[in-house]
Amino acid sequence: MSSVFKKYRMTRKNVLLLAQAIINVNGKIAWQDYASDSPYPDQHSLTVNEIKGSSEKFERFRNEFAHQMYSNVINDEMQRLEQDI
Repeated sequence: MSSVFKKYRMTRKNVLLLAQAIINVNGKIAWQDYASDSPYPDQHSLTVNEIKGSSEKFERFRNEFAHQMYSNVINDEMQRLEQDI
């Protein structure tokens, strides 16, 4: 059953919850870079440890994936993870 939607702020803890939720739901954090001039977009992926260990990668993840906080499935998973902490 879906829990009530929770509006998360972009704190470091919540961004890391988002990263773990995306991995739990999708199996990985991955995106394609359509900004390059390459005919085939570059594939990128991150791990939670990379996000935790690098402020640059943390910001890149936050910028690329903040909108997923508004997905009901991801939001439910973030709430479940938050209960486990």
